[in-house]
Amino acid sequence: MPCGLGFRRGGANSVPQSGIFEESPLLRTYAPDSTNNYEAGLKGRLSNGISYTVDVFDIYWDKPQISSSLPSGNLAVYNANKAQSTGFELESTGPLFIPRLSYLIGFCYANARLTEDFSLPANNGSGTIVPGLLSGTAGEQLPGSPKTSLNVGVSYDWPVAPGYALMLTANSVYRSPVALQLAPSVGTTTIQHSSSYEVTNINATLNHAAWHATFYVTNLFDRQAILAQPSQPNQLENLTNDYLVSPPRETGVRLGYTF
Repeated sequence: MPCGLGFRRGGANSVPQSGIFEESPLLRTYAPDSTNNYEAGLKGRLSNGISYTVDVFDIYWDKPQISSSLPSGNLAVYNANKAQSTGFELESTGPLFIPRLSYLIGFCYANARLTEDFSLPANNGSGTIVPGLLSGTAGEQLPGSPKTSLNVGVSYDWPVAPGYALMLTANSVYRSPVALQLAPSVGTTTIQHSSSYEVTNINATLNHAAWHATFYVTNLFDRQAILAQPSQPNQLENLTNDYLVSPPRETGVRLGYTF
């Protein structure tokens, strides 16, 4: 499936129905969305063992579901009018110049954006429901959708002794910044975005019969990415300035048995 968004069912939001954080009745439920998907591509395998996949896609949404924070800081899913996602994907795997050394690379570009304006009433964070406060304009990036993503990996399979095989792998993943909402939260004037995200992992797995032991390191370079900014920053004497960040470096060992 293309790296754009997919299908979702309808449902209900757990937003307050009374009090200072009350939201509009129009935000209490959301409808299913539907898509028309067009995709074309090629895939194959060369005589030297290299395989490849290339495809382009064009997705048209009706009533696309948007999942994000509201101006009041409440979280909800709501429907826009129309959206479109266009892009392409590339993927290839195969051997490298050293025996038993192989690679994997994948790249995706997805321009997921609104194609029609929309507006909905929403709480302004002070207890007042303002018509049209929650809105989006044609061309605006859909929340939760990175424009570019890349993953690269290499692996080396080493038969260290009769009955024992060591698999060494390393991989890196990159994601471009992601819009987190369509309307600014209370206390802000701009749309919040995540930072770009890059993480590298390595592991060594020793296999013997049904047993395997893995030494791993995630986030090898201990990079920190801001995955989500505070939905209501600088409130309650800055107690609401909480950030969702990527996990730090982790090192460990796993032992497993297949049966």
